[in-house]
Amino acid sequence: MVNTGLLVLTSPVRAKKLLPVIKKHVLKTLYIQYFPERNIFISGTNLLSTQKWRGHCYAQTLANIYEFASSISSRLDVRVLLSNLKNSNISIIHTKRPVELVIFDEAHNKKEADTFIQDYLSNTSMGCNFITIDENGQDRSSSSTSENDDDNNGREMKNCDEKFYKNVILGGTFDRLHNGHKILLSEAILYCSERLTVGVTDENMLKSKILWELIEPCEQRIMALKDFLEDVDSSLNYNLVPISDIYGPTKDDPKLNLLVVSEETVRGGEKVNQLRRERNLSKLDIHVVKLMSDEQSDENEDPKISSSNERIRLLGTRLRQPNLKDKILRPYIIGLTGGIASGKSSIAEKLEKLGAGHVNCDKIAHDLYEPGKECYKLIVESFGTKILNSEQFIDRKALGNIVFNNKEQLYKLNKLVWPAILKEAKSQINSLHEKGVDIIVMEAAVLIQANWQNYCHEIWTCIIPEEEAVKRVMERNSLSEEEAKQRITVQPSNVQQINEANVVVSTLWSHEVTQKQVQKAWNELMNHLKKIPDS
Repeated sequence: MVNTGLLVLTSPVRAKKLLPVIKKHVLKTLYIQYFPERNIFISGTNLLSTQKWRGHCYAQTLANIYEFASSISSRLDVRVLLSNLKNSNISIIHTKRPVELVIFDEAHNKKEADTFIQDYLSNTSMGCNFITIDENGQDRSSSSTSENDDDNNGREMKNCDEKFYKNVILGGTFDRLHNGHKILLSEAILYCSERLTVGVTDENMLKSKILWELIEPCEQRIMALKDFLEDVDSSLNYNLVPISDIYGPTKDDPKLNLLVVSEETVRGGEKVNQLRRERNLSKLDIHVVKLMSDEQSDENEDPKISSSNERIRLLGTRLRQPNLKDKILRPYIIGLTGGIASGKSSIAEKLEKLGAGHVNCDKIAHDLYEPGKECYKLIVESFGTKILNSEQFIDRKALGNIVFNNKEQLYKLNKLVWPAILKEAKSQINSLHEKGVDIIVMEAAVLIQANWQNYCHEIWTCIIPEEEAVKRVMERNSLSEEEAKQRITVQPSNVQQINEANVVVSTLWSHEVTQKQVQKAWNELMNHLKKIPDS
């Protein structure tokens, strides 16, 4: 298996049949060079067609190819090359990544294949090989085509105008670039002759999106876009800019000609033209790209391919590998944290059922508040008897009203309690390990604030949207909305928690959905531990 391959495609119908086979040969990136003209290997002639191709006439074909790819593999990064489709004078195929394997969808001999690799590929690895495969994974013995293949090539050229635009613009979040994005971007490229501007939403526009905290930083998204755009068509000038509103450069750039939108953002395009009219700017033509259905979506996801689906599917996966250097691997400690009312305890219960031990630092803290405990004495000495109820127990609500309204008081309380909690947690962990428990969950709401990450082998964070957290705290603790928000604002944000996490889960949906996340994370942990020496 190779990391990077190139599929030389003469019939788009074949892509659906070939991709399941190709993913067994190519691990990471698959470039596709589509040749609408048949019989590209004619001895003594240019391998590329001399006909002037009208690139955007093939937009639907490219969309079909990406849709085929999504239905077959989410692992493979498919990139349909566009420079040669737009301009028949470009004969060399450029790719950023060296091509290690060329796959042909028609039978060709070694001489023809070697000629193609030598003369028309600009970036190949040493010893670049080739294969010719059919939908059954077998070598093709002839280059005959089916009647359906021919019909498809004929249809894509009908009713196609030749209008190009010098300056094209589109915008979006473009989080974790997927095939739906690639269709949108590819159609914009096909209509563009000089400059393509892409507006990338910054953090101010993200907070209404589901699991927005998992969206990649704007700079990272721009870098991924730049890599893809320059890879599939290096002939254009790309202008990639962060945007903080729906208009971006459209509100003041007089040179723009075409705005590319998806079916769900057509109204946004209309608003753009309304603003441009108000500012005496020329109206933009609008090209609408159809949404791409997601065959893998369930009832909690969008029916279309979307970044939100990608983020939901990240829950329960390893976002980053734990740093286990110089750490004793037994017992293996999962630090489970998350904001107030995020559902940490329900996650811990599920992990217990899978075989993990459980040390609940919140319960430890509660027990340390009992009369007769050292912590009880220190807390009363620090905050006075006004925090005690008639039975001389610490009134946690009264204490909470003090510390959650004063950061200095909260710091004072934490300085008293945190060392005692960790000491007892370590004692309970050692006790569980002596009983033969090798994987232990240390549940701690304050894990990040108390800087206990280094005591754990990896961190699992449970998140829910802030509005859901407020609702749960109000119901659970009988607090007002303002009081609930005070509890939430003194803790690390979801973004801060995620930045420390190896695994993220969420209890926003049903018990069954949460269980699937936990099971996925547990399975990945088991596979991870198997690979560690002496584990």
